[in-house]
Amino acid sequence: MPNFSFVHTADLHLDSPFAALNVDNPDLARILRSATFEAFDRVIQVCLEEQVDFLLVAGDVYDGLDRSLRAQVKFRDGLQRLHEAGIRSFVVHGNHDPLDGWSSTLEWPSGVHVFGERLETVEVKRDEALLARIQGISYPKRDERRNLSLLFHPTDSVFQIALLHANVGSDTGHEPYAPCTLEDLIKSEMDYWALGHVHSKRVLSEHLPFVVYPGNTQGRNIKETGEKGCYLVKVGEDKEVEMEFHATDVIRWTTYDLPIHDLQTEQDLINALDHTCVGISEKASGRPSITRITLSGRSPLFKFLKAPNSVSDLLEILHERGPTYSPSVWIEQIRLSVGPDIDPMVRMKERDFLGDLIRYSRELLGEKHLGALVREDLAPLFESARIHRYLESPDDRQLRELLEEAERICLENLHGEEAQ
Repeated sequence: MPNFSFVHTADLHLDSPFAALNVDNPDLARILRSATFEAFDRVIQVCLEEQVDFLLVAGDVYDGLDRSLRAQVKFRDGLQRLHEAGIRSFVVHGNHDPLDGWSSTLEWPSGVHVFGERLETVEVKRDEALLARIQGISYPKRDERRNLSLLFHPTDSVFQIALLHANVGSDTGHEPYAPCTLEDLIKSEMDYWALGHVHSKRVLSEHLPFVVYPGNTQGRNIKETGEKGCYLVKVGEDKEVEMEFHATDVIRWTTYDLPIHDLQTEQDLINALDHTCVGISEKASGRPSITRITLSGRSPLFKFLKAPNSVSDLLEILHERGPTYSPSVWIEQIRLSVGPDIDPMVRMKERDFLGDLIRYSRELLGEKHLGALVREDLAPLFESARIHRYLESPDDRQLRELLEEAERICLENLHGEEAQ
């Protein structure tokens, strides 16, 4: 079998609106408007520079059923560039862009294959030499609950690629579309599972069969932090596989926890925030950053931070300074995880209501299956059709943050004058 290479990408979400972000910085707003398109251009550039044999797109090309004409033209034009370079493209559609969504009547390059609602197998050749067989299937509609992975089986000894948009395992952070288990994928005896749906890069199996999520190409909110991009995959004659991640994000989302227990004055805090922004800028690999900073710890600054307008004033100071960092840093939000100079580990030893409450809180935080316990109690709320339109069910990390915040509020308000 000849050596060959390909790029595996997914979750482009072209024309994603970044609607939840209120930015009054014109330069940053301009970057955000074109970020998903620019990230896709960078995927195409990786394909061209590495001279790969083909591109795999594992679903959610577009951000919604009513995909914009602009997004469709941009996607078509990118694949046209690959076609002109002799690089084929293989595409499946997922829950955000199922086959029953609106599509404009565009002419697509002959080197593009879009898989339909039934499993198909396509051969990939170079100069008549067979490189691989690609099996793929698209979602006919958004709410795909079948285990589509069970349809995939190798046809011969040629390198076998499965292209699928699916949720592997019981990841509560993602909707269970086309749910399957890692065992399902391994038992299939395919060689490489090119997956989409999860927006963080994950390699679930680092040997045959490789099971890979590249994540999305551009983070779109504070839940999608860190570098985003695609995988360059090189396959040798004996099916040995090398993978290399290429970052394509135009702007990077980050979070930062800033302990303030050693800070005494407002000037100390401003200096610490400034130093933090410089560090974030230096670590962003030449990209502008959107960052959420959480101030944490028990500090003499607690009373100042809880006063009206204190946090908004700090945020305005940082927004004014943001463009002076190179590359720029936009602080999306300053969150408080602060408390007065009271040690809860000492206070919890008291045999009173507040001591009992803190002890119970710590027991819950130490519970391995906290998410399952709390989610059962909250199910009636988040399963309500009216509420589900406006609220997403919190993941395990968010539940722990909410519990910690509830403990802080109780400590601040129930401790009397000492907690004022």
